[in-house]
Amino acid sequence: MANCFYHGEKEAVCRCAVCGKGVCGECVKQANGMSFCSEECKSKAAVTTERSNEVLSEKSKTNSNVLVRKLIYIFVVIAAVAAAWYFYGQHQKTVDSKINRSLNKVQKSTSNFIKDTKKAIPTSSQTKRKSESLVK
Repeated sequence: MANCFYHGEKEAVCRCAVCGKGVCGECVKQANGMSFCSEECKSKAAVTTERSNEVLSEKSKTNSNVLVRKLIYIFVVIAAVAAAWYFYGQHQKTVDSKINRSLNKVQKSTSNFIKDTKKAIPTSSQTKRKSESLVK
């Protein structure tokens, strides 16, 4: 390792965690398991650590907000499905009878359309008789 930044004749025992200067055992400042060359670097590290903790705290709050939004969304979807299920259960006979009435109307109008169409289209024997009477 290199020599101490402050005492050039002494051998450095570690490097500053902030600026990387080599420091001897006499100059080293310890805090939170890290070594620093001066009180200035020690305070810079404390500020950085505090800011990092704030960022991590905000991130966990944001993650909590996302989770709450997802839970609210899931609750709303479940409530809507339950309401629809309840409504259908309470009014099932009404809904089924309306569907059956609609089907009956469609069937009647379809059969009437088929009858009217058959009346409108001449059969081959009618066409033949008409054409024979015109030819005579």
